[in-house]
Amino acid sequence: MAGCAGNGDGGSGGGGDGSAGGAANYVVTAETGAGSEGVPESAGFISACSASRRFVPGMQVVFYIGIFDPETGEQLTDEDLESVVVNVDGSESVELGWAGDDEENPADEWGGSYVLPEDIEPGTYSYTVEVTNGDANYQTVGILEDSFEVIEQANPTNYVVTTDTWWNNQAPEASVGFVEACGPERQFTQDMDVTFVIGVYNGSSGELVGNDTLDSVTIESTDGSFDAVDLEWQPGGEDSEPQWSGTLDTADLSTGSYSYEVTVTNGDANYHNVGIASNQFTIIEVEN
Repeated sequence: MAGCAGNGDGGSGGGGDGSAGGAANYVVTAETGAGSEGVPESAGFISACSASRRFVPGMQVVFYIGIFDPETGEQLTDEDLESVVVNVDGSESVELGWAGDDEENPADEWGGSYVLPEDIEPGTYSYTVEVTNGDANYQTVGILEDSFEVIEQANPTNYVVTTDTWWNNQAPEASVGFVEACGPERQFTQDMDVTFVIGVYNGSSGELVGNDTLDSVTIESTDGSFDAVDLEWQPGGEDSEPQWSGTLDTADLSTGSYSYEVTVTNGDANYHNVGIASNQFTIIEVEN
């Protein structure tokens, strides 16, 4: 893990174990972060030991995985599970360890990392989380697949757009522990509104770009499932970082995954997409 402590649980999820008496489904949360190796000095949108879904060749990708019992909300540890493995794009397997026993940076999550090859091609790389628990059956529910992006750093053009979704209130009782209060999430229930937190950076300098340069930043559904969300520029303060943000009411959304894109306008200036400018969130149904 190269000295990086975990960054909490957030991300896509779903999974389970079952028996003849009925399945008790796991909830699996997945997040990636940048390790301490290979971070370019000029990449202001990437920092070591911080959450990130975009990387450049030679960087260390760290996986933070949470596995929960949905009935109790308890995190499942190495005492409960036989192994947790991340399979990257069908070509790389990363065996995770339980970080609760780490001497330097203990954390209630499974973690592991690997360094991207220097010759890796830019693009989106999907990964899946594989859980084994001895003789118990494993059944997938919800989303157990996610992805990260590899971008070129040699000469990035214009903007790099980062995407996060947050739940900005107290965690609802129905989430039984796998949803944080005021933290990054990518799975929500119908009574949890989605807050988009977007960063737009100058790809060359790494500086955050605000409303003094941009005319608008908008969240748009890729298939028209929900109305566009116009984001507002938040300059930040002592307890908050500057960002573009806005909230979507999810009451009328059915369970399932929703893809969205970030649209940036800046008058007559040329816009070129570098890095991740699209993402998804999931509406799940939690049984009490």
